[in-house]
Amino acid sequence: MTGKIKNIYPGGNTSQGFYSFYENVLSGLDRVFILKGGPGTGKSSMSRKLGEKYLKEGYDITYLHCSSDNNSLDGIIIDNRVAIVDGTAPHVIDPKYPGIVDEIINLGECWDREKLLPYRKEIIEMRSQIAIHYKRAYSLFHQSKLVHDDLEQIYLSEMDFGAADDVTQNLIKIIVGNREENKTAKRTDMFFGAITPNGSVNFYEELTDGIRTRFFVKGRAGTGKSTMMKKIAEAAISAGFDTEIYHCAFDPNSVDMVIIPTLDVVILDGTAPHVFNPVRPTDILVDMYALCLPIDIDKRRKKEIDSLNKKYEDLFKMGIPHIQEARSLHLEIEKYYVAAMDYKKVDEKQKYIEEEIEKELS
Repeated sequence: MTGKIKNIYPGGNTSQGFYSFYENVLSGLDRVFILKGGPGTGKSSMSRKLGEKYLKEGYDITYLHCSSDNNSLDGIIIDNRVAIVDGTAPHVIDPKYPGIVDEIINLGECWDREKLLPYRKEIIEMRSQIAIHYKRAYSLFHQSKLVHDDLEQIYLSEMDFGAADDVTQNLIKIIVGNREENKTAKRTDMFFGAITPNGSVNFYEELTDGIRTRFFVKGRAGTGKSTMMKKIAEAAISAGFDTEIYHCAFDPNSVDMVIIPTLDVVILDGTAPHVFNPVRPTDILVDMYALCLPIDIDKRRKKEIDSLNKKYEDLFKMGIPHIQEARSLHLEIEKYYVAAMDYKKVDEKQKYIEEEIEKELS
């Protein structure tokens, strides 16, 4: 029997720069193998091979996707017990419990340094250019976020916060009610999407597929969607239910989706840039715009809103080519390392990891 697949982003390119939830995602696991080494050393390929192997053996696999490369993995988690993860920049991971839980696997031992040295200058220059492109992208995303904040203020200035709180409390009663589990709940923070070289992408469909009840929260910027989801998550955690909190890929301080597996419930932001609409009979629409704002606000303040939306979107779009160029340069660097690698040695390290995983899973 094949196991189940879960796709997430543990880190992302955001308006605050690269933002990481890796430590949170990896907490509580029995064993963590931290892969170290340069680009092209086989970290993503190894993770993918091991994921496919244990998926076929019936284990559930969480794929940790790379926000800077749509075709790359930053690691996998097997059966919520064992992880193999890329521990290199920008998500530098070092052992927290060395020798007990965490172990470094150094793929740098598998390259021939003499084959890299002739390209020292080119590699250093490209690494420098990559850093510049990320800096420019993050600056543009930050500027875009400041414009978005101005947009939020328009709606915040006319919000009925009493109504918003009533909606939130009613949802907490419906979703959590008086139910509770006699245990300490686990909270896991991550992203369900990311800003990538291919633009904004997400795994909404995969993550919500099979969940019985889906609440789609609609509204405008500043209409309390994120605050509502945070409060629902807090209520679920207080009641002892494990809760998955998915942050906004653009603004990691904001929450876009909450999944409470035991209750078979998801609450998600269904507004742009990720427009999701109810399609099943069991889907429920929560319209914060209709419930908490004057019905004519968009018409009255159309000129301001349209201007800010355009500026916000333009600045955001200007950042994507820098993420793309950084990826192109990364691929060029990979070529030098691939040519210098002894992949037979990489296979030996993978074999060692497999042997250790078997011990943990047996």
